Parts: sequence; structure tokens; C-alpha cells
Amino acid sequence: MKIHKITALTVLGLGSPFFLCGCFATQDDVKVLKTQVAALNKTLENLQKNQAGLDVQMEDLMSQLVQSSENLKDFDYKLDNISTKLDNITSALDKDGSDYKMPPGEIYSQAKSQLDSAQYASAAKGFALYIQNAPNGQNIEEAYLYLAQALFNLEDYQKAAVSSATLLDKFPKSKHTAAARIVYARSIIPLGKKDEAKNYLQSVVQDYKGSTEAAEAKKLIGEIK
Repeated sequence: MKIHKITALTVLGLGSPFFLCGCFATQDDVKVLKTQVAALNKTLENLQKNQAGLDVQMEDLMSQLVQSSENLKDFDYKLDNISTKLDNITSALDKDGSDYKMPPGEIYSQAKSQLDSAQYASAAKGFALYIQNAPNGQNIEEAYLYLAQALFNLEDYQKAAVSSATLLDKFPKSKHTAAARIVYARSIIPLGKKDEAKNYLQSVVQDYKGSTEAAEAKKLIGEIK
């Protein structure tokens, strides 16, 4: 059979135009096919690279989702703790004969906030309560001073004078001495003690030269008639 095929090819002739045309067309097709395959391979490489990039992004996204989930669990845990504490406080308040006692530090902070907001009555009660509950507290000097200021603004001059005088008596080296002298002087002026008030104000001018309290005292001296 092989001999017959070779003979057939010989009979047809390698130089036959039909054979040459068929051969050339096949080579062109192969070239085109190779070009298409190369382009396809390039496209596949790009797709693989893009897929690798997507895989990395997907891993990052999953990692962020896991972290977000952990953060959410932690937030839920903290929220549960806060809710439990609020329930405990509510339960304590609801019990017969049990009163919730605010810590002295919170009493002082709340009273100071009320003083800054010109809620003088509430502030005065708060500072008086702090003094009662924390006579040796870290803010005791400020409590006496601010109580005096609140009472002065309420026009309760007698009590304002007592509060500022108590600060001066108990804490002679207080950093609030100048301010306490001014509050005391201002409080006793309406009580008819102008000369004594001038003496206290003058002591501020002499002992605290260059301070804002000295400037305020000097101004008040000029206003006393």
C-alpha cells in the first residue's frame, strides 16, 4: 500500500499546481492558527494574572470581614457589660430602702458643670454635698470657693462670706487664697462692711501683684462708694 501511495504521488507530480496551492494554503492557515494560539495564550496569561490579583483581594477582603466580625463581637460584649451595669443600678434604685450614692468625685464634677452653666442653686447644693461627704477630698478647697461663688450669685451673701472665710481659715496656704479674699470682700459689702472689704481687697493687690486677682481687686476698690 505504501508503494502504491508513493506511486500515486509520483503520478500526480510534486510540481502539480493543485498540490502546490493546497500546500501553500495549509501553511498560511498554520501561521494564522499559531498567531491565534499565541494571542490566546497571552490572553490566558493575563486572565491568570488577573485571577491571582483577584485572589489576593479576596483574601484581604475575607481577612477584613473576619476582623470586623471580631470587633463586632467585642463591641457586643462591652455593650452587654454596660447593659448589665445599668440593670444593676436600676435594680438598686428600685429596692425599698436603698438609695444610690453618687461618688464624691461625680458630685463635684456635676456641681462644677452646673456652676459653669449658671445653675447656681443646683451647684450650691452639689458643692455643699461634696463638702459633707468628702471633707478631706482632693477638691475640697475648690468646693469651698465655688460654693461661695454660687451663694454670692444667689445673693445669699451671709453664707457666701462664711464659705469663703472657712476656706481662708482652714487652708491658709491655699492656691485659691486670693480668689477667696475677693469673694469674701464682695460678699460683705452688701452686709455693710465696706471698710473691711476694702482691707481684704487691698491685701490682694499687695500680696498678689501682677495677677488677675490683683487687677480685679483694684477695680473693685474703685467701685466701692
